[in-house]
Amino acid sequence: MKNAEYDRLNKLINAYFYPYWEDDYGTEAEVVDQYIRTSWRDDVERSIEQINRYVSEHPVNLLASFDAEFVPMYIIGQNDAEARAWLLAVRDQLRAHIDLARLRPA
Repeated sequence: MKNAEYDRLNKLINAYFYPYWEDDYGTEAEVVDQYIRTSWRDDVERSIEQINRYVSEHPVNLLASFDAEFVPMYIIGQNDAEARAWLLAVRDQLRAHIDLARLRPA
């Protein structure tokens, strides 16, 4: 990853959507829920913020920029519209299930 501003998004994409994730999880939604369950709540919040920022900063060439930036092992879409829809769906799931995340100890 070239840009440390997206560290949480990078972790979600490259640590959880590894080449054989389908052997461990049945669906993309299960992968995202596992990310939430194993992350601190503030890190999930940062993931949501980073997705929002990345999508807004790349109104065109989103998929090409994403592939160059993150070098993902998982294909999030075949074009910008599909990539944007995938990222926003992940963001929405993070928001909906954020209560699964752990609270960082004080």
